[in-house]
Amino acid sequence: MSMSTDRVWLDEQFSLDRITDIEQVFARRAEAARQGREGFDYVSGIPYGPHAGHRLNIFPAQNTDSPGPVQIFIHGGFWRSLDADLFSFLAPGFVPFGGTLVVIDYPLMPTARMADVVGAAKLAVQWVESNIARYGGDPDRIFISGNSAGGHLVAELLDGAGTTIKGGAALSGIFDLEPVSRSFQNDSLSLTTDEVARFSPANRTLAITAPLIVTVGGDETEVFQQQTTDFARQCGVEPMIVAGQDHITIVLDGLADPAADLNKAVRRQMGLLAD
Repeated sequence: MSMSTDRVWLDEQFSLDRITDIEQVFARRAEAARQGREGFDYVSGIPYGPHAGHRLNIFPAQNTDSPGPVQIFIHGGFWRSLDADLFSFLAPGFVPFGGTLVVIDYPLMPTARMADVVGAAKLAVQWVESNIARYGGDPDRIFISGNSAGGHLVAELLDGAGTTIKGGAALSGIFDLEPVSRSFQNDSLSLTTDEVARFSPANRTLAITAPLIVTVGGDETEVFQQQTTDFARQCGVEPMIVAGQDHITIVLDGLADPAADLNKAVRRQMGLLAD
C-alpha cells in the first residue's frame, strides 16, 4: 500500500462516512439529549478547574435513599469537538437506577495539547472524588466511561489509578495515536511525535487493575475494531463487539439504553444490576 493510498484508507477509517443515515442519527441524538436535560434534574457548567473548558454536568441519582455509585462519562470528538450537554441522553441509563451521572467537558485541541486534555480528565476525577458527596454520590464508588477520544481518556485515567476508580468502560477507543497522526484528523489536531509516543496506551506497559469493559460497534471501521481488539487483549479482557452498532449508536443505543447489553454490563459493574 503506497503512502497516498494509505492516507486515503486512514481518512476513511477515521471518518463517519460509513454511517449512511448520519444526519438522522445526529438529529435523534440531539433530541435524546434535549429529553435528558428536560426529564431529569441536573446541575450544569460546574467548574472543576481554572480553564474555561474545565466544566462538568451532574445528574443526581433517583430512587435511592443512600449515596450511590457515580458514572463519569467522557465524550469523544477526536479531542477537539463536542460537549457535555450533547450527552445528556445518558441520564435514563443510570439515574433512575440509583446512579449519579457526571458528564465532563475538557479543553479542546488544537488550542489545548494532549497533555492538557489528559490532565483535565484527571482533574475532573479528583474534583468528583472531593465533591460528589454534596450531590448524593458515593466518592468511594467512582466509575468512568467514554467513547472514541473519551475511550482513550478512560485508558489514560485507569493506567496507574490503583483502586481510586472502581471500574471503566472504553467504547470505540483510540489507543494508538500513530494512525490518527497520518490521517486527515491530524490536519487540525497537529499531533506531535512526542504526543503520539507519550499518549498511546497501546505502546506501553499498562497498570490497570480496575474491572474494564472494552467494546466497539460491529458496524465500525476496521481500525476502530482492531484497536479495540488489540487493547482488550493487552488488558487481558474479552472485547465486547456490539452487533449492529456504529460509532455513534454504540453510545446512543448501547450505553444509554437500560435494555441494551452494554448498559447492563456497565450497571452490573457499578453494582446497580444483580447478576
